[in-house]
Amino acid sequence: MDPTKRYQLSFRNPEVRVYAAIVLPAVLLGLLVIIFSSSDFNFMYAALIQTVALMSFYYWRFIYRRKEKRKNNG
Repeated sequence: MDPTKRYQLSFRNPEVRVYAAIVLPAVLLGLLVIIFSSSDFNFMYAALIQTVALMSFYYWRFIYRRKEKRKNNG
């Protein structure tokens, strides 16, 4: 495998940093909602929080990769 194409799972990779900054706190927040919420819909609220976090991460990733592709091609 070409070493330049390998996915680097470290905090030097901006995708890993953004994932850690967006998705991991959302998972913790979802767990706190499940544990401490007295609502009947606490699982739905937690799933909504995590879905929004994942969608925002993948939207950012799409924009970031498109920008990187343009920077490398031209």
